[in-house]
Amino acid sequence: MHAHARPLRDRAIVYLLFGTGLRRAEVVGLDLDQLEPADPHRLRQAKKARLTGVRGKGRTSRTVFLGRDARQALADYLQQERPGDAATSTAAAALLLSAASIAARRPDGRLSARSINTIVSEVGRLHDAQTTDPDRQLGALRPHDARHTFAFGLSQASGHNRAELERRLGHANDRYLRLYTNPPDDIAAGYVEDL
Repeated sequence: MHAHARPLRDRAIVYLLFGTGLRRAEVVGLDLDQLEPADPHRLRQAKKARLTGVRGKGRTSRTVFLGRDARQALADYLQQERPGDAATSTAAAALLLSAASIAARRPDGRLSARSINTIVSEVGRLHDAQTTDPDRQLGALRPHDARHTFAFGLSQASGHNRAELERRLGHANDRYLRLYTNPPDDIAAGYVEDL
């Protein structure tokens, strides 16, 4: 992994991205007081844990619900890694912090967008190193790829409910919603295979 790796934080980031559809900038901007509940034990038990006031494009604000994997990953990080990194920060309001050992760390300890790129890229690289089937290779994995993956899954799970997609993804532009409600040809071909 990359220098100053924080395995629990990195895991929490991956589950946040793939399990919520948050944009990279939204993850960077998250503060601990937006997480409900923020107590690790209560977070593990909560079925309706959420991030409130997530600030998206166009000054939008929305609530983002957390699935089981994201809740568990965040709870592990909050309980085991974040306390040590928060103790060395001047204002540890950020939900996700850089490792305390980083010399060029921001004064507030907030994780950078570049760090998130590195974490996600490393996940893609590790996946491809373990995958021999060229059709299953991810190539250069980016944080926004996780958003598209989440949005496509949410579209299917919600019965292609455009209002739910708009609400959970913070999209006001219909062009993006069509992207998620119209599956790629290889998936669409499977719909008619056995009709």
